[in-house]
Amino acid sequence: MMWGRRDGRGALPPPEEDLSAPTNPVASFSMLRPIALEDGISALVDVSLRQRGVLVAFTERGGGVSSGPFSALNLGMRSGDDRALVAENRRRACAALGIPAFVAAHQFHGSVVRSVGPADAGARFDLGDDVVSGADALVAGASGVPIAVTVADCVPLALVDMAARRVAAVHAGWRGVAAGILRSALAAFEDPARIEALIGPAVGPDHYEVGPEVVEAVSAEAGRACVVEDGPRKPRLDLPATVERMLRQLGVAHLQRSNLCTACEPGRFYSYRGEGRTGRQALIAALL
Repeated sequence: MMWGRRDGRGALPPPEEDLSAPTNPVASFSMLRPIALEDGISALVDVSLRQRGVLVAFTERGGGVSSGPFSALNLGMRSGDDRALVAENRRRACAALGIPAFVAAHQFHGSVVRSVGPADAGARFDLGDDVVSGADALVAGASGVPIAVTVADCVPLALVDMAARRVAAVHAGWRGVAAGILRSALAAFEDPARIEALIGPAVGPDHYEVGPEVVEAVSAEAGRACVVEDGPRKPRLDLPATVERMLRQLGVAHLQRSNLCTACEPGRFYSYRGEGRTGRQALIAALL
């Protein structure tokens, strides 16, 4: 599988060192590297998984054709952007990563997980809609069937089981976490101890003030939400840390987390909290 343009230009460079996952199953680590692709497109890519035949990429916002609040690589069909532009952005992102059209879902902040296969690959990709309705996690077990979730502050989570050749892309906002999306996604795998989990850029606690009812709802599912409380401000939810803690409690030992905050990096990522009307970046996962 070629990474980048099919003529070789813009392909992801081969790693110069052995970037296999660390053997310590407890420590958090990050193998995500920013990679510049063709046409100004960039993504955070796990290079160790790439060596082992799996793509996990978190796209950034540069390099697309959208403008205004959606500038530039908006991949969200329901963001309010011109859907023809979003379709072109999706085509460019897939070409830059050297993959076929991905399968995406109509997300609704719930706990539904759906499996997809070759029959779903690329369906309705550029027709202004997403092929899978009512799901916040997609699971694939066949090569050549990329899957994606779109986000603009919510946690994008990839799950990989190398032994079973199975991947999942999960959209985990606070409502989804409270509804049980993490448990539902892990239930699609045989053994959580085999899973490699990757948490991508999401809104950090400095920009995520929430009401006590949100903390209560998340804590009811997660055991205890990770919250920052200081002075008269509302509680600030650390959603990525909450997701990490819950995954570990559910038996996932191999885990890495990006420390990038979407609201702190408006030049790189879309943020609903930071911008309001805005686009969506994507987590794209595929067996190569």
